This record gives sequence, C-alpha cells and structure tokens, in this order.
Amino acid sequence: SVGDTDAAVEVRGSVGRRGRCGDVYLIGTPQGARIGNISVQTSVRNWQITFDTALDGVDPQATYALRAEIKDGGRTVKEFTSEPFKGSDVSNGRIAVTEDWRPDKLWDTNTPENQYDVTLSLLDADGRLLDEALPERFGFREFWIDGRYFYLNGTRIFLSFARGQPGWSYEGAREKMESRKSGGINFVA
Repeated sequence: SVGDTDAAVEVRGSVGRRGRCGDVYLIGTPQGARIGNISVQTSVRNWQITFDTALDGVDPQATYALRAEIKDGGRTVKEFTSEPFKGSDVSNGRIAVTEDWRPDKLWDTNTPENQYDVTLSLLDADGRLLDEALPERFGFREFWIDGRYFYLNGTRIFLSFARGQPGWSYEGAREKMESRKSGGINFVA
C-alpha cells in the first residue's frame, strides 16, 4: 500500500562519480637535504625580505646556502644568496634568511596585482643545487597597528567592515565585492 511506511522498499542506487575529482599531484623529494614549506615575510619599514624556510634532512656538519630568485611576470628582478650556514644552525627544522630589498612596486588594497614569485634553492658548500622549491607568490607589504591607528605600507588605512555571505558563487562574490569596494568597504569577514 502507498501509505505503508513499514514495508520494505527496494531502490536501485547509483554513484554519479567514481574515483577522485579534481587535480592530483605527485611530488617527489630528494633523500638528502631538502626544502620544506616557505614563509615570505616583508617589511616596508626596514625594506627587508625574510625567507623563513623549513629544511629537512640536513647534515649538522655540512655547509649550505639558500638562493632566492624573485620574478615579476617571468622576468628576474632580484637574486639573493645567503651567507653559508651549517646544518646545526637549523633550529626546529627551520632557518630564516633576511636580505635588504626595496622593490619597484608594493602590494596594497588598490593594487592587489602587485605580486612577485620567488623560487628558493638549497645549495651545498660548493654551490651545487641540492633542492629547489616550487615558486611561492607574495606581495611586498607591511601592515601594523600604532596605538589605535592601522597602517599599510606606511600609510594610515581606514578599515570599513562588512560581513560576507557564505555560499556565494565566484561571479556573485566578485560582483558584491566590487559593489562594496565602490562604496568604501575594504574589509570583509
């Protein structure tokens, strides 16, 4: 009977998709010393860039150096090679290398396209390549709070807040963000 909810019902099931959906990457790593994750930290107040880098498999007695190649749209704009360091200088699996650099362009809320790509390489004592990380994208910028004021790249910034909406499509979110930006909103949570 139609109204009998206790009766067994047989329904043929189906799976719309099988296996993995989306891109799958296989990444190989060398057995010896290698680069892990990279954190790029920039300072406009000091005109410095720091590469805080995870290093795995380093020999405490061996000597290494990090080389950074910074590109803007495929064109190399700056290269750095750190001072040599020993594997024993790596603390908690990380080492930070800081260099002076004043780039031609800064990232800010009005120029989010001002970004660079850095490729870090781990070199041995003779300058031979041991490992090279995938390029890491970053914007040279610095945000800080001084008292009750917010600063971005040395300029006071006024943050106007609006709450975001979950479930927006990319197109819908972009349209809404452009609308809010034209109305002076520059901070959405």
